[in-house]
Amino acid sequence: MAPETFAEREQRLLRQMVGNPKVAHRLKNGAVPEWMAVDKDRREHAERKARQARRWETEPDDPFPPRRPRGRHRAPRWWRSDWAASTLTFGMALAAGMVVSHVTALLM
Repeated sequence: MAPETFAEREQRLLRQMVGNPKVAHRLKNGAVPEWMAVDKDRREHAERKARQARRWETEPDDPFPPRRPRGRHRAPRWWRSDWAASTLTFGMALAAGMVVSHVTALLM
């Protein structure tokens, strides 16, 4: 028996995979054009490059890891309230010191 050719083997395998929708499309419309395979390779190559770029972005050169973004379930910290509280505390301590020094000066 002579070995089967590429076209004979292809037809035999396509008949075995009749239930597959891609095979049904190929039997109905013919083989996929070459540009589709080239386009698929080009997209996969672009995705690989993007993945590699993201990998390099996530590996920083500095020894400190990047800060993780805070979740949306938390309210942002109001930085002015900390500043206002420390300023108010400083002002109260200053005023109390002035009162104490004034009272001490009057008593002497």
